[in-house]
Amino acid sequence: MRQTIPFKKDITFKTKIGELTAISLDNDLTLKGEDLIVGNFYISGTYKMLETSTIEEEYSYKIPCEIAISDEYDTYDATIDIDDFYYEIINDEILRVNIVVVINNLERKEEVLEEKNEEVDDLDEDILEDTTDDRSINSDTNFNMEEAISDTKIIDEIPEIERDTSSFLEVKEKVKHEKDTYLTYRVYIFKEEDTIEGVLEKYNITKEQLEDYNNLDEITAGTKLVIPSFND
Repeated sequence: MRQTIPFKKDITFKTKIGELTAISLDNDLTLKGEDLIVGNFYISGTYKMLETSTIEEEYSYKIPCEIAISDEYDTYDATIDIDDFYYEIINDEILRVNIVVVINNLERKEEVLEEKNEEVDDLDEDILEDTTDDRSINSDTNFNMEEAISDTKIIDEIPEIERDTSSFLEVKEKVKHEKDTYLTYRVYIFKEEDTIEGVLEKYNITKEQLEDYNNLDEITAGTKLVIPSFND
C-alpha cells in the first residue's frame, strides 16, 4: 500500500526575492518506533534581491516534520521517499514550498493477520496429511513410545548456547543496514552556461541516475532538474 502526505510551508526572507537562482531539498526523515515518522526538511539555494543584480545570496532553512501513522498499519517494510516538490514566490518576499512525502509498503494489520492465518491453515492441512500417512505406516510396524519420549527429552536438554543463531544475526544486521539508508532530492535550475557533464560532476552522480528523474533531451536554461542523492 502507498500513502502520500502533502506539506506546505511559507518561508519569509529577510530581503526581497528578485529571482530564485537555485533551490534544493534534503531530508533526514526516519521511522521512529512503529507509528511515527520524524525528521526535518532542509531547503537551501541562492537568490538575487533584484533580477538585474549580478550578486547571488545564499539561503538555508530547516523545516521540522512529524507524521503519525495509524496503528491499523504494519510499518515493518515501510520506506519513506519524496514524491513531489514544487514552490512559488509570494509578494517578492515569501517562498512557499510544497512537499509531498510518500510512504511505501504499508500493510493493514488485518490483511497481514489474514495471510498468516491462511498460512497456518495450509500448514495444518499438510500436517494432517502427513499424520495420516504415518498412521498407515505404523499400523504395520511396532512403535516404541518410551523410546520416542526419551529422544524428545534428549533434544530438550541441548544447551541453548549451542543452537545455531548465525542466520538470525545476519538478517538482523541486513535490516538495520537497509533502514539506515535513505534517498533525498535536490532541485537545480539549469543555467545557460551549464552543461549536463558539469551537473553530473557537481553532484557526483551518473548520467543514468539523472535520466531516471529527468528528460535530458529537453534541457534548456531555466529547466528544473531533480537531482537524486543517496545517503547512508
